[in-house]
Amino acid sequence: MPPTRPSVLIVAHGSSVSVDAQEAAKQHALTLQQSNRYGQVGVCFLAGNHTSPNLPGGEVFLLPFFMSNGYFVARRIPELFELTEGQRICTDRQLYQCDALGIDPELAGIISAMAQEVCADKGYAPVDIHLVLVAHGSEKSRASAEATYLQQRTVESRQEFARVSVAFLNEAPFLGQWLKNQPENGPPLVLVGLFAADGPHAMEDVPGAIAEWQRETGSKLPAHYAGAIGTRPEIVRLIQHSISRCAAKFNKI
Repeated sequence: MPPTRPSVLIVAHGSSVSVDAQEAAKQHALTLQQSNRYGQVGVCFLAGNHTSPNLPGGEVFLLPFFMSNGYFVARRIPELFELTEGQRICTDRQLYQCDALGIDPELAGIISAMAQEVCADKGYAPVDIHLVLVAHGSEKSRASAEATYLQQRTVESRQEFARVSVAFLNEAPFLGQWLKNQPENGPPLVLVGLFAADGPHAMEDVPGAIAEWQRETGSKLPAHYAGAIGTRPEIVRLIQHSISRCAAKFNKI
C-alpha cells in the first residue's frame, strides 16, 4: 500500500570534499520527518550519483535544494527522475518537482531575518546598513545571477535597509573587487550568503574574501558575514510551503 500522506525527497548537490555541505539537507529532512506531515522524507545527493534513488509509492514531492534554476534543476533532476514538465505519473507513484530553494518567494524573509539578527547583535538600525547578497555566480550560466537579482529586488521592495547589493564569487561583480570599491565612510556591510549549505564557498571563500580585502586595503569599514542561508531552521517552513504550492500547481489539493 502506498503512503496515505505525500512523501518528500530533498535533492541536493552534495560534495565529495566537504561533509558539512550535506548536513543542512539531512537536518531539514529529519525535521520534516518529525513533523509527521509526510509519509517518508529522504535526501538524494547528486554528486557522484548517476542512478535514481529508491522511491516510495504514492505522491512524492522533489525539492531541489539549489540556489537557482541552473543545470541540476533544469536538466539533471528531470533526467534522473524521468520527469516531463515537472512531473511523472505512474500507476503506483506520482512525482512532482517543486521550485528551487533560491527562487522561492519566501526566501527574502529569511534573508531579512539574518541581516536583522546581525543588526541587533551589533547595535545597528537596519535602515542604516548596506545589505550584500553573496552568491556563487557563473560565467557560463545566468541562472545563479538571475536568482540572486530576483532576491535582491524582493528584499529591496521590503524597504528595510539603506541599500541592497549583489556580489558573486565566480562572476562580476566579484566579491573581492566589490569590497575594494566601497567607500571608507560608507554604511556598515552585512553580507548574507545565498548558499544551500556550509560548504567551502560559504565557510571559506566569503570569509576569506573579507579578510583579504581588510588585509590588503586596511579598510576599517565594518563588515559582518551572517553565514549561509540554507542552514537556517526557517528553511523547513519554506519547504513545506513550497510543497503546498507545488501540489496546488498540479491540482493535488
